[in-house]
Amino acid sequence: MRLQATLLIPLLLNSLTLASPGDNLDEFDDCLDACEFQRKCPNSEVDEEDLPSNSYTNINFNQTPFLLEKLLFWDCMADCDYQCQHIITKERIHDKEEIYQFHGKWPFLRLLGMQEFFSTIFSVGNFIPHYFGFRLLLQKYHQVSMRGDHKKPLLINYIAVAIAGMLAWISSSIFHFRDLLFTEKLDYFFAGGTVLMGFHAIIGRMFRLDHKPTIRKTFSIFVITIFCAHLLRLYLDWSYTYNMRFNLFFGLLQYASLVSLAIRNYLSLQKKKKQHSYGSRYNIHSQRLFSLCATPILLVVFTSIAMSMEIFDFFSYTFQIDSHAIWHAGTILPSFFLYKFFIDDYEYLSKEEYD
Repeated sequence: MRLQATLLIPLLLNSLTLASPGDNLDEFDDCLDACEFQRKCPNSEVDEEDLPSNSYTNINFNQTPFLLEKLLFWDCMADCDYQCQHIITKERIHDKEEIYQFHGKWPFLRLLGMQEFFSTIFSVGNFIPHYFGFRLLLQKYHQVSMRGDHKKPLLINYIAVAIAGMLAWISSSIFHFRDLLFTEKLDYFFAGGTVLMGFHAIIGRMFRLDHKPTIRKTFSIFVITIFCAHLLRLYLDWSYTYNMRFNLFFGLLQYASLVSLAIRNYLSLQKKKKQHSYGSRYNIHSQRLFSLCATPILLVVFTSIAMSMEIFDFFSYTFQIDSHAIWHAGTILPSFFLYKFFIDDYEYLSKEEYD
């Protein structure tokens, strides 16, 4: 199952916001000085003595649009940084030079106020399947509550995964809409919570902790403790490398667990096939093989392919899209199948126990 984390690892490996080649360009520094001086940016340390040989002083820098400044916190210096990124990038394109990143990001144009248009849109797109999954799981939970099903803890875990997923993609949408220190931390915190929720749910399913209430509660406390310690670690010493390793570790655990669950379901189905004739209700064997065995494997494969986009790290200035946005786009469709798998697997367990 991913478990959510299988599909939300895309949230977890956001590019490290470290110094980028564009930050170190002399022409970028000159452009910033010229813009900050011309616009008289508050808190700017640039004075006239810094500008004698500055070739960017003749540029007429734009004032920040009122709504962007007041609602999205584009202050004078941030807007100068934005304008200079595009001035330098257009110069490099004209000179047929390589396009550089700035502050760990490609130089995106603001579209409809969004700092990263496609990443924002695809993050919103990822919210949709988790919302529908939440609705399906909640409906299923109400159905089984009426008959006192002891497997309800599994559904509760899945519902928690869906809630964590919705919160994570809302945070991702906000972060890509406007990259600020606060929105970045919000994105990383909820992503970490999501991967742990997925880990919690898949382990609960693998070891059938719904049958072991004491162990289940102990394990839940253990996972909550890990998350609190993770947040404390980031609060005391924000480290992109640590955050990436933490999420990657639990994400890979879930990939492995998801594959293990597919194998376990396959063995169970094969056993049932031998025990029942083809004229029985297990005649739908091939359908179950796909939904309970092939689906989780395909989830791992397709989300891995989507993640691999980040490795190539390309960017089109013309179309304003990068590999990170494509990565987000590639996780939307699999998320719908994730929740179908949750329901199918749960119903299979119910039928297995009934038989």
